[in-house]
Amino acid sequence: MEMVLDPTLDPGASSPLYLQLQRRLRGLIQEGEWRPGSRLPAVPELAQRWGVHRLTVLKALAGLKRTGWIQTVQGRGSFVAPRLPEAPGLRASSDFPFEGSPLLVHDGELGSWLGETLERVQDRHLVSFSAGFIPSDLLPGEQLRRITTQVLKELGSEAWVYSAPAGHPPYLEAVSRWLASEGEPIDEGWGIRSLPGAQSGLALALESFTVPGDRVLVESPCYVGILAMIRALGREAVPVPVDRQGLDPDRLASTLQRSEAKLLFTVPSFHNPTGMTQSKARRERVLAVARTHGVIVVTDSAYGDLRFTGNSLPPYRRLEGADNVIHLGSFSKSLAAGLRLGYLIAKDDLLRRMALIQEVQTIGQPPLLQAVVARFLDTGGFRRHLARLRRALKERRDAMVEALAEHFPPGTQVSEPKGGMHLWVVMPEGFSALDLHRDALQHGIGFAPGPLFFADGRGTNCLRLNFSTHDPATTREAIARLGHLVRRA
Repeated sequence: MEMVLDPTLDPGASSPLYLQLQRRLRGLIQEGEWRPGSRLPAVPELAQRWGVHRLTVLKALAGLKRTGWIQTVQGRGSFVAPRLPEAPGLRASSDFPFEGSPLLVHDGELGSWLGETLERVQDRHLVSFSAGFIPSDLLPGEQLRRITTQVLKELGSEAWVYSAPAGHPPYLEAVSRWLASEGEPIDEGWGIRSLPGAQSGLALALESFTVPGDRVLVESPCYVGILAMIRALGREAVPVPVDRQGLDPDRLASTLQRSEAKLLFTVPSFHNPTGMTQSKARRERVLAVARTHGVIVVTDSAYGDLRFTGNSLPPYRRLEGADNVIHLGSFSKSLAAGLRLGYLIAKDDLLRRMALIQEVQTIGQPPLLQAVVARFLDTGGFRRHLARLRRALKERRDAMVEALAEHFPPGTQVSEPKGGMHLWVVMPEGFSALDLHRDALQHGIGFAPGPLFFADGRGTNCLRLNFSTHDPATTREAIARLGHLVRRA
């Protein structure tokens, strides 16, 4: 009998057929078609039912076995596991305060936020709290100009050629010295490569270790840029909730029991968008869970240099058993957004796999800006700049928190990060951040509505506000106006 592909499977989709079938079988188990302990139909029968090759069925069953949904008995076949790896009962909403209302936005409501946000930054008539970057009044512009002039003279024509594929050697050496001075040296067996910003490192990890259709674990809420990238590259984002201590390791373990994934993206210090920081104990637990399941942990430390309160914490790569960690750093947030310069640190074996993709993507980065940053690091300019920047960011955070407490309605929850550039606001349930966003833009105020930061479109009563981009007086006045719009809604 000729096999006909089941209409629930799509050979043209980005997800391979075996993964589509794996999810379909898991769904039928959840729906009760096959009860715990019952025997699944034989492989030829499943292949006939869904119109696929028996090897596709075998790969789907192997995935279900790895994640604990089925068991195999030699000579007897496959059986539904007696105890299904269901998620534990949902905790009280207060345990995950950043998720806000369970209401979801409809497809198409959000639009292309990244491009629109960068365009709005140029609008001088708009007080925008959307994009996080160092504003012109806090940039070390004159120092960078002087160093650039010096470096241009020293490099001569070499300023305009490709650097080595891994990066300009003086830059890589200067970054390594800076990290060592901060108590975060690069250990033996690990390497460093230059990046055109941490965002390119996220893409590099995705393209090096996953294929279209793979599942990728993200925080809920998480950085909007990684969500957009996962979708654009045909991967599937799987959310794991964030509480006041950061990524929840119990929910991470539960998620990995129910479905396999290859990568986990996390922002452990001054999390984007909530501003929270994972404790050392939390980092160790998350790392242990990921290592048990063979998941690579990609840590985005773009805000790591911006702590203005409390003690620094070791990055994931410095924890015991961190062989599965890829560390991304950036100077776009701590020095100047227009630099688009960062770095990647990983074990040599992971680095070699990524090098093959990176060299195709970028060939080589221009040495000029790498040399400028190297000189700024080595002369102590970066350390002096950070001291000034941290003081200013704390003052701006305090101004925003105070204004929100004064002008927003009772019941509003506001995070108070100890560093970084943004904070998270949860409004009373039933409030629409999207409606407020449309109203605010008409009144010359911009911010990022909450649903942008969720893989499933929740967070409809949440908003992210960046406190870095405006002086305290401007922030207080704009938050007062935004609060007026909230109260009249």
